[in-house]
Amino acid sequence: MARTYRSEGRNVVNLSRGLLVIASLSFYFYILESNNFFVLLTLLLLCMVAAELIGAVWTRNRRTKSKKKKEQKKASGKLLKKALTDQELLIAKVDDLSGTDFERLMEMYYIDKGYEVKRIGGSGDHEVDLILRDKKGYTIAVQCKRWKQDVGNDIVLRLKAGKQVHKCYDAWIVTTSHFTKSAQEAAKALNIRLINGAHTQDMIASWRKERLKKVR
Repeated sequence: MARTYRSEGRNVVNLSRGLLVIASLSFYFYILESNNFFVLLTLLLLCMVAAELIGAVWTRNRRTKSKKKKEQKKASGKLLKKALTDQELLIAKVDDLSGTDFERLMEMYYIDKGYEVKRIGGSGDHEVDLILRDKKGYTIAVQCKRWKQDVGNDIVLRLKAGKQVHKCYDAWIVTTSHFTKSAQEAAKALNIRLINGAHTQDMIASWRKERLKKVR
């Protein structure tokens, strides 16, 4: 980026120099009507200096604006990454949630559905974010993907391994997006349940309505 600003700054210098030289020559020949070569040389020298100053100021301003934008973006990112409260999760748009908050939302959902839920997540989770246990002890490994791009078969294959590592009987992938054709084929062969974005949105919307009714 620094090279880009320097390059653009040189373009500004060259443009400014050309305009100033034209203005100086017009001033010298048509207004001063002087034949003094020293005056002409002085004017041209001033043009060179002024053009360099204009380019330096322009480059500095560009860098300052860019730095401010980066700082604002960084600050905005920190605010977005701030974990939501349980109450905020219940009214937030699913597509606006962070990956961690989406996991928490699904944890709340499955707890309300009668499961005992253990959150895994983090490094070494083997693509398992939640482990559900029903009243009979039947366990399910769940991977939560708050993605915009389609979930591929690599996630399905890793969850298969995660299911075995965590000694679960079943495995589900819950996403806000969709699954690739290869992911669907792999899931069918490996008996892994896929819950796509439309289904996820529907079941969360229904659950939220039920919770609101209980509160009222």
